[in-house]
Amino acid sequence: MESIRRGDVMQRFPMTWEEYLAADVVPSEYYGGALVVAAQPSQRHQDIQFRLHVPVAQHVAPGTKVTGGWGWIPTGVREDLGPDLMVHDITDEQRALSGVPHLVVEIVSSRRANDYRAKAERYAAWGAPSYWIVDPREHEVITLRLADGAFVETGRFSGGEAILRYGAVEVPVDIDALLA
Repeated sequence: MESIRRGDVMQRFPMTWEEYLAADVVPSEYYGGALVVAAQPSQRHQDIQFRLHVPVAQHVAPGTKVTGGWGWIPTGVREDLGPDLMVHDITDEQRALSGVPHLVVEIVSSRRANDYRAKAERYAAWGAPSYWIVDPREHEVITLRLADGAFVETGRFSGGEAILRYGAVEVPVDIDALLA
């Protein structure tokens, strides 16, 4: 097993997909041929996740629910990512969601390129129709929708009351309170 840079908040352990599934290590993700284990999120990160979970859960469409920190392994894909929040159809699946969620949300941490590039590219390739990036450092929420296989920005919110949208669903959020 090898780790990436010393002092980084994430470690990568090369292994096969089959080894990853047998290990059942949580919380973890699997991509690029490696088990990826990150440090526990900061208290602020968790507070933001909870403060966003509440209004999203209050505005989900019938037959859907919001889940935090649960895996997404799209059918036919040998990778597993765990968005900070995900709105998906109600399912009996336990290990991870295999279908396509209506919305994936990432709260940006110290590995900014993951949320802005690497995960965005995977989520787009996997067909997620909507993606929100919550960036505490920049004090903003960016909403994106899938168009022709790539995400296009639909909104950038940096304060006050905002209506965040995914599909036909509107979620009112106080951006300042969310990112406090």
